[in-house]
Amino acid sequence: MAKRFSCRLRSVGNPDFGQHAPVSEPRVVDADTLPGIVAACRQYIEEWDLGGGNWTDPMVREGGKAVGKVSYNGRVWRKDGVEITVEA
Repeated sequence: MAKRFSCRLRSVGNPDFGQHAPVSEPRVVDADTLPGIVAACRQYIEEWDLGGGNWTDPMVREGGKAVGKVSYNGRVWRKDGVEITVEA
């Protein structure tokens, strides 16, 4: 059974630190809930030791439709810029 939410995680190089290529391998994560997506993002950030300058604010999809982005601090934002409250 397919999960409700999905998100493609990746990074970019941070030129402030002499990084000119991505510093992680891309990954698609799936979860039944938005807190699950946020947790997967936090795990990916920690696993690859990413900083805010490496994070790409990946798009969250619900049933294939883009619904928002996850910022480096774990907040989820709708496409119109309004924060979505995510409770663990």
